[in-house]
Amino acid sequence: MRCEFLTLADAAQVQGDRILILGRGWRCLTTGEGFPFEHHLGVAASLVVGGIEALRRHHYTFRVAGVGSPADLAEAEGDFGQDLPAGTHLDDEGHLLLAANLAPRFERAGPYTVQVLVDGEELARTSFTVIDEAPVPAG
Repeated sequence: MRCEFLTLADAAQVQGDRILILGRGWRCLTTGEGFPFEHHLGVAASLVVGGIEALRRHHYTFRVAGVGSPADLAEAEGDFGQDLPAGTHLDDEGHLLLAANLAPRFERAGPYTVQVLVDGEELARTSFTVIDEAPVPAG
């Protein structure tokens, strides 16, 4: 099993065999309001799963944490495992789509990570930065 992609977005949702993603690909959150603040964070991943792996039940976790911080800021988890469609061979690969919407509370500026783990093993990680910057006045 491997992660084909892991991405951050404003919102993400799996619908059938598609992931609906709004505001994908950002790498920086800016608050002009100071800390602490809560921000809506969509996370989406596509896993490539072999036929034999698809027959087992698996547990996945999306985890948001500050770099160097022992505590997680937000977490979403679930289980997956599926029957193979008729005509599928055990060595065929399939795609499994995962999405979650989290609301981590940020206490400070700095670097953060989002991980996707399956059965406790990290498959992918991406990072972003939180900064506190006053908005530039219009005019």
